[in-house]
Amino acid sequence: METSLIKIETPLTKKKMSKVKKVVLIILLAIIIALISFIIYERATVNNTYYIGEKNLQIPIFVYHNLVEDESQIEYDYMQTTVDIFEKQITTLMKLGYKPITYQDLIDYKNGIKAIPKWSFIITFDDGYTGVYDYAFKIAKKYNIPMTSFAIDDMVGKPGYYTWEQAKEMHDSGLISIYSHGYTHEKYDEENVDKLVSDTQKAYQNLVTNLQDEDLLKIFTYPYGLYTSDEEEALEKAGFVQNLTDNKVNTSKNLDLSRLHRMYPLDDSVFKILLKIQYRVIRYS
Repeated sequence: METSLIKIETPLTKKKMSKVKKVVLIILLAIIIALISFIIYERATVNNTYYIGEKNLQIPIFVYHNLVEDESQIEYDYMQTTVDIFEKQITTLMKLGYKPITYQDLIDYKNGIKAIPKWSFIITFDDGYTGVYDYAFKIAKKYNIPMTSFAIDDMVGKPGYYTWEQAKEMHDSGLISIYSHGYTHEKYDEENVDKLVSDTQKAYQNLVTNLQDEDLLKIFTYPYGLYTSDEEEALEKAGFVQNLTDNKVNTSKNLDLSRLHRMYPLDDSVFKILLKIQYRVIRYS
């Protein structure tokens, strides 16, 4: 009796398995077609530009610190990046269709004045190390692309940091923008609001004086990425664009110039960088 039941059920089981396989194959085929269509569309529209509100763009801001010639000079992987890795990251992104923009571009975009490329990104360096002048500046000139350096006011000209003369040279080139990373490099979440605002205004005025630019944008990056909500609000009222260092990605629909997100590329491959962008957009949306 049991044997006959097995003989009757086996062909039915095979038919069910065959149907399941067909369904799985159809689903996989549909996914592949959708992915191919998406890639074709993205490549076809890679040079499109958009005003805010027209499309929800992803706008990563990359944060580096210093560039060095070889790996033997790296003490902390989040602080030093080799010139070769940095150049490869930037040029590969551009080959894929990504385009570096400036903070002025981003501000104009936010205010509805300007359209920006579909795949825009901003390159930043914290602290004002000599590697920015020695290496990043050369790469900026080589590919004619904009970058930004955030200088610590009381460190400019000290050993390991570029001088005011070098800062002005970079600023005057139109390729490297110089903004503030603090009057001193301290943990402002442990200071009162008035001191932060006073120090930030003082550092800004020193930049204006040394760069000889009365129209310099008021852009500030928190040392150590530390801040309080009261400080954010105070600097926003004082007219400062503010950069956080939280490994998140900016999107058009949530673009807040007083709370701009930045992420570390470190020594990641471009493929890994792009995966992290998508992951963070989904996770923090």
